Amino acid sequence: MSDRRTQAERRTKSIGQLIDATIDAIADVGYHRTSLNEICSRAGISRGGLFRHFDSRLDLVVAAAEEVGRRHAARFSALREAGAIVDAADAVRFARDEIRDRINTVWFELLVAARTEPELRERLAPVAEALLSELEVLGLQIADQYRVDPALARLVGTSLIHMFDGEAIFRATYPRPDLEQDRMDTLISIAGKLPRQPRT
Repeated sequence: MSDRRTQAERRTKSIGQLIDATIDAIADVGYHRTSLNEICSRAGISRGGLFRHFDSRLDLVVAAAEEVGRRHAARFSALREAGAIVDAADAVRFARDEIRDRINTVWFELLVAARTEPELRERLAPVAEALLSELEVLGLQIADQYRVDPALARLVGTSLIHMFDGEAIFRATYPRPDLEQDRMDTLISIAGKLPRQPRT
């Protein structure tokens, strides 16, 4: 029993190392340059070891995308439980910070690649849907707390995500910090003025 548990722990550790290495590689060198050799070198695991846990590079990439989604959702939940996200303005700041985070580069790389790679697009679609659905649920919990209409909160939340995605991509090539700050100030002001529903 103890030996089986040790094997399971080793397996979990190896999978974690491979996923972390994939995330780091995509963030550092891009999706197309993230080869199996690159991943294995970063993880300190042989190709044979990799294939004991994943059937293909695509399987590993999808697992990395799922992990990025889990980390985003877990961070949102942890901050909210700690009282760091208490209103719409905090949620707006969180969304922008997370989208600008280095780890989110993985999503940008994969979404662009998926546009022209049907198999990646097919595998990534449910992962993206699950991530956005989970973030919507978390956002709607804040909306309910402040009596914001759920449909309006969902529209505003998804619009902010797409806006910040575009901002994050462009700022690497054409940063506009003054405009970005003005945008944030305006969005926070608007978020504080969203119409509230009466308590029933």
